[in-house]
Amino acid sequence: MLFRSILVCAAIVSAGAAHAQGGIDRGLPLNADGAIRIYNTVGSVRVTGWNRDSVAVRGKVGEGNSFHFGGSRTGVKMFVEGRSERNPAPATLEVMVPARSKVWVKTASADIEVSGVLGSLDLYVVGGSITVNGNPADINAESIDGAVKVVGSPGWVRAKSASGDVTLDGSSADVVLSTVSGKINADGSGYERAKFESVTGSIRFAGSLRRGGLVNFDTHSGSIEVGLSPGTGADFDIVSIAGSITNRLTSARPVKGRYGRGSELVMSSAEGGTRVAIRSFKGPVVLRRIE
Repeated sequence: MLFRSILVCAAIVSAGAAHAQGGIDRGLPLNADGAIRIYNTVGSVRVTGWNRDSVAVRGKVGEGNSFHFGGSRTGVKMFVEGRSERNPAPATLEVMVPARSKVWVKTASADIEVSGVLGSLDLYVVGGSITVNGNPADINAESIDGAVKVVGSPGWVRAKSASGDVTLDGSSADVVLSTVSGKINADGSGYERAKFESVTGSIRFAGSLRRGGLVNFDTHSGSIEVGLSPGTGADFDIVSIAGSITNRLTSARPVKGRYGRGSELVMSSAEGGTRVAIRSFKGPVVLRRIE
């Protein structure tokens, strides 16, 4: 027993700080609901959930970089440290984690890809993109200049970008998507509580809404297009200060704004069911039916 304990401790210590210029292939035990923290400056990070109580990492850290890796069964941390902060060499990490674990990833300009994780995701990148495939419990994803794309049915989503596009393809009961100048695209079914916000970027929604929900669309000068599946009920409250409102769902037509400016439209489709509020300063608003 003593000899086995010495071997385990030695393995963890040896994994603590590795200086590598070539490939890496490391692993550590981790509880099924443990936490993983990953930091990489430049390159890419790919995280995949699997049905094992362990973490495995493979990849290349680049010339002049150092790879550090260590932790316990409750939490594991890994990061790439570059010799040059201004021009670090790209590092490529492929990380296998327990499917129900909690994953935190932060990069500067490295792209992040996650698939098969059912736990919580907290993802942040400055100049790269973020792509998530699967059904995690919750997602918090932010990219300053890159795109954010989620494909699946997470329970809770917060995704935003300054200039990149934000996309959700699937379904979720609680959603907030926001961007400044990028596009917002949301497709799928079962949206209950959702908020879509942009400044100059366009917003496009196509899918169905859960009865009794609340959905908000808000933009300054971007266009808003809302497409509903047949039979989807919604109670609309639409206000546009300087933009147009086009209704292809029902025969209702917009009227002049309450203060003599812009136009408004209050109506129900398919016996209502979900409250939909749309606010635009000068961007056009279009309602349509999905065939």
